[in-house]
Amino acid sequence: MKMEQSTKMRTQTSKIQTTHESESLKLVFLDAITHDFKSPLTSIKASVTGLLDNLETDREQRKELLTIIDEECDRINELVNEASEIARLESGEMKLDLASHSVEELISAALADCRGATSNRKICLDVKHLESRLLVDLSLAKRVLAHLVTNAQLYSSPGQPIRITTNKHNKFYTFSVADQGPGIEEEEIDHIFEKFYRGGNRRHRAQGTGMGLPIAKTIVEAHGGTIGVVSSVRQGSIFTFSLQAAH
Repeated sequence: MKMEQSTKMRTQTSKIQTTHESESLKLVFLDAITHDFKSPLTSIKASVTGLLDNLETDREQRKELLTIIDEECDRINELVNEASEIARLESGEMKLDLASHSVEELISAALADCRGATSNRKICLDVKHLESRLLVDLSLAKRVLAHLVTNAQLYSSPGQPIRITTNKHNKFYTFSVADQGPGIEEEEIDHIFEKFYRGGNRRHRAQGTGMGLPIAKTIVEAHGGTIGVVSSVRQGSIFTFSLQAAH
């Protein structure tokens, strides 16, 4: 009898904790959505009001206001897409298309995706095992590396290189992206992979939804790997993630 009561209590406690976590996540999501939607909607509203208040606005002014509307609509669309994507990844709806790809394939595909962002930045490669094989969904895995390189570009000081290195540990290959930017405050380290989190330093230096690193984390973990960061203020950050070797 006591065992049954104890089991029921544990079950109830677990349900309460799950409900509490779910409600907390909803509040975080709502707060983030409200914050990230407010800025582009304010810009769109101001631009539309400007156009309506003066229908005789000259061509250049109309073009400028319509460009603002177009760009801010893209920001809202990006937010919705990324929130939807991470929900599908975490729920298991998005299936991985696993296949054997070389380390070189992954790095080349990732750098091609972020070539526009890094065209004026030196990329230093210290890459081993170029022909070694990974078991990955290439379309997803390359996004992780591309995002880390793009982030390094955004937060690095002008003229400083970005370094990509690889290593092998047991059945995993690790990829590291190092920058020489401002680094991450110690109290923020534990939060940067949380959904929608953008610390004070990061919030002012780059626009975004705060979903890039959580999506990267979800993709890496779906592959059975891990992702983390080591950072020193004013000295830069090194993001490292691992992917399984193909048999």
